[in-house]
Amino acid sequence: MAISAKDYPNKIKNNLWTNNDSDKFYWRFTYDGKTTKGILDFSKKSWDKKTRIGKAEYELSILKDKASKGIDESATVDDIVNLYLATLPDKPYKANRKSYYDSNVQKRFGKKRAADILPNQLQTLVNDLIAKGGSPRTVKQAIEILSPSFKIAIANRLIIHNPCTTVKIALPKTKKMVVDATGRLKAIYQGILNLYAEDPYYRAFFLLALQGRRKGEVINLRWEHISFEYDYYVLPDPKNGEEQKIFLPPNVKAALSEFQEEKGWVFESPINPGKRLYDGTKQTARLKKEVGDWFSLHYTRNVMVSAMAEKGVDAIHMSGALGHSDPNTITKYLTMNYLTGSKIASGMIQHDAMQSKTKEDEEKKSILEEN
Repeated sequence: MAISAKDYPNKIKNNLWTNNDSDKFYWRFTYDGKTTKGILDFSKKSWDKKTRIGKAEYELSILKDKASKGIDESATVDDIVNLYLATLPDKPYKANRKSYYDSNVQKRFGKKRAADILPNQLQTLVNDLIAKGGSPRTVKQAIEILSPSFKIAIANRLIIHNPCTTVKIALPKTKKMVVDATGRLKAIYQGILNLYAEDPYYRAFFLLALQGRRKGEVINLRWEHISFEYDYYVLPDPKNGEEQKIFLPPNVKAALSEFQEEKGWVFESPINPGKRLYDGTKQTARLKKEVGDWFSLHYTRNVMVSAMAEKGVDAIHMSGALGHSDPNTITKYLTMNYLTGSKIASGMIQHDAMQSKTKEDEEKKSILEEN
């Protein structure tokens, strides 16, 4: 319906007029040669006249601020998510993100204006996804997709605020306590050698996992990624998105050499030639039976890095072994060695206290001798 300025005869200030009831306001201003106008309808609000006028003046200031910054609020959530996806390389990570968005977010928010999305709406989304059976870590993907999308939209002057910043998802504590990490590392290593002494395929698979590799990094490894001559292999698409060059240990190199090819998947599916191994679940179960109920494929990362800590390896090198770009991430996998730490502290306290006591005794003795 067209706006008639005659319906708003009462001027509040420049660019703002109201009707005779002061519950609807007409605004109109020109910026950089472009004229915009609209209606602010507070007729269903229980505010008094003074509050309605104050609110209208505030909304007008926001509209002018957006115009001065070139904000174009017509972009939908679909639009800004597509901007984000366009920044990602065409690899499985990008496809997985898009798939999750399409399945769990798009129907609810895709066609809505990004500028209209509120934090409480996103909080309701993640709460609903968890209520339907989604794990908190899986549901967190919704915010991991939307938050960078809103940040890109802000940078491109499509919106002003990121509504994801206050959304809360309580993630369960999944870090397992590693007791005697060095001993467990030896147990896993010996279990691999015992079980797969005559099977270089799975011996290499589990030795790579024991080196700190994620399952996805192992099963996506290709022969083209490996340099047998210079003892390294490349992870072209690790979790942090940064290509990594990793040392090729002699025991892994020896196992790989027994079934080496020129190209293709290193761990090609034994059932579907040309396809990669799916996940190695059955063999992992066999190794768990060999090693102990505490074993899991991902747990080897915790064991490996905790064993490194027991040897006094610096955090920066432990992070490198796990493929982290941020050294602080190491705390997710590292079991703090409270026992060793408390022993060191106790030894330090006792040493300093004894030194202080000896010094005090010497001073007393000196005073007595002088007298």
